[in-house]
Amino acid sequence: MNKYPLSEATRNRLQQTFGHFIDGEIVPSINGETMDVLDPASGERIARASAGARADVDRAVRSARRSFDDRSWRSIDPLERERRIRTMSRLLLDQKSMITELDVLDSGLISWYVDFCVDFAANGIDYYAGWPSKIEGSIPPAPEGFSVRVEREPIGVIGLITPWNGPITVFGSVAAALATGNSVILKPAEQTPMTAVLMAEIAAEAGIPPGVFNVLQGRGQEVGAGLVEHPGVDAISFTGSVATGKAIQAAAAGQVKRVTLELGGKSPFIVFPDADLEAAAAAARMAVWGASGQVCTAGSRVLVHRSVQAEFTKLVIEGTEGMTLGDGFDAATQVGPLVSSEQLERVRKYIAIGRDEGATLAVGGASPDRSGYFIEPTVFTDVKNEMRIAQEEIFGPVMSILPFDTEAEAVRIANDSLYGLAAGVWTTDLDTAGRMTSALRTGTVWINSYQMVYPSIPYGGVKLSGHGRNLGAASIEELTQLKTVWTKVGE
Repeated sequence: MNKYPLSEATRNRLQQTFGHFIDGEIVPSINGETMDVLDPASGERIARASAGARADVDRAVRSARRSFDDRSWRSIDPLERERRIRTMSRLLLDQKSMITELDVLDSGLISWYVDFCVDFAANGIDYYAGWPSKIEGSIPPAPEGFSVRVEREPIGVIGLITPWNGPITVFGSVAAALATGNSVILKPAEQTPMTAVLMAEIAAEAGIPPGVFNVLQGRGQEVGAGLVEHPGVDAISFTGSVATGKAIQAAAAGQVKRVTLELGGKSPFIVFPDADLEAAAAAARMAVWGASGQVCTAGSRVLVHRSVQAEFTKLVIEGTEGMTLGDGFDAATQVGPLVSSEQLERVRKYIAIGRDEGATLAVGGASPDRSGYFIEPTVFTDVKNEMRIAQEEIFGPVMSILPFDTEAEAVRIANDSLYGLAAGVWTTDLDTAGRMTSALRTGTVWINSYQMVYPSIPYGGVKLSGHGRNLGAASIEELTQLKTVWTKVGE
């Protein structure tokens, strides 16, 4: 740890156990269990966090349920709630340095990327801070003698189960749930537990009442499953793998519990012959090497028109060779580590699968002789869309380049996937862009850009990429429900 340029505040924080935050206090697990927090860049233990069990889930749900039922938060004047949520953004930015350091340490992300994540979280909080005074109902036409109003009200207790690729970004989702008057239980990924506690402390300092925002640390099989199955939790929002998402939806079905799922993707990045090839190649590299490929929207299926395939591939390979692998604090680092030893083995397995399937390994594919969970950025050519490396989400820095000859073929290949989260289209022809936008079965299409996000713009997928939407007014709809009130007004 001494090799990292950490602040004294961060070093002191690492000496403490990152516990649960329940009913306004940091508390240990009831059984005293803890788990190691590892640095992906070295594989070394850097801290400890509480490891919750079902008893801790019960305790957090009781706290959240009580805070919702006694209306300690949702009964506060809407403008006052707006002020308190907006204060969270200011307090977050006040602690940006420590939060960035902690997220770099436990996620392995590069510091500039985490800086972006902190700013994105602050922007999300600011956006949702404006909503409490703007959530409105309606008065629909009604039969003679009746007055009818439709109210939009909070759902209740929301279980928010989040991934490890950008831990602090979830604070914007917390703000959305708070803006709609819900009580929240956040279960961060066990690999990245540290900044969740800081979020809860910030919320408390901003004036969010005890029990309205709780944090449960622990493993998915125990704490995550406990939240999904608990009858005191009214809705679940999950971001993660398809397998876990399916299990969550099946478990929630027994209680007819509302579920929002964002389950990743295998996004096509489509390059037409009239595209700016240098800009497209740079964007393609960032779309897969950014966060070491551990991004749901990674554009890992790169579809290139055959007439420019050789030139485009050359640009990708030249920009990839010799990239610097290192820890997130080193200014020279271009690609950081994967989050865990399990994720490293997963990526290695897929690289071996690609070779066995007959794809050509054009660059990368090896792990450097150093500690930590590193793998070189890897490009496969001669890829066919039916290959597993073109169909299955790898969640690592592995790019497959596939040729196409016609627009129709590009559409067919792009849509020939179980996923449908996002797509990128590179062309200077607006007619081509328009036709592709209509034809692609994805939740988002970027034209001559990639991975743009903004708090006011909805985000989510179709097919195995999940259902429901995050960000924008869509989150307000996902986190509320309608109540109809009939009043008889005449004889």
